[in-house]
Amino acid sequence: MRALRTTRMILTLAAPAAAAVLLAGPATALPPHPFGLPVLTIGCPNQGSLMSLTAATGQSGPEPGIAPGEIRFQSFPAAPPIPAAGQVTVAWLNTTTGQSGIVNLEGAYPYLSKTVRTGHGEVIATAFGSINLGSAPICSNSPSTGTFIV
Repeated sequence: MRALRTTRMILTLAAPAAAAVLLAGPATALPPHPFGLPVLTIGCPNQGSLMSLTAATGQSGPEPGIAPGEIRFQSFPAAPPIPAAGQVTVAWLNTTTGQSGIVNLEGAYPYLSKTVRTGHGEVIATAFGSINLGSAPICSNSPSTGTFIV
């Protein structure tokens, strides 16, 4: 009698967990994850402003255009004024597998992106670059660092 009661208790507790595993849909990726705070560029005058803010995110797959084991790094203006031109570079390291790389983001400035095969694991990355606010000289922005799960 005691064995029957124990069996019922196990089935009562295990059935919902088994149903959740069997009926679960496909895994989805995490939403785009920002690098640290938007990066600040000071000393490049433009439209009466002495600074510009640029933000960066990382989006892991699977998502449309991003396969499992990949991250799409993106850069975009965080506040006006919008720089006239610029280049953003991302250096990354997969701390789980040891894979690493450096990529220049591409696209129509100021919206730059690049999808990178990083492999599965935890990825640490830093985004850095330079901007040109029109007539002013090219200025470097401060780097921003983020961690991502792929």
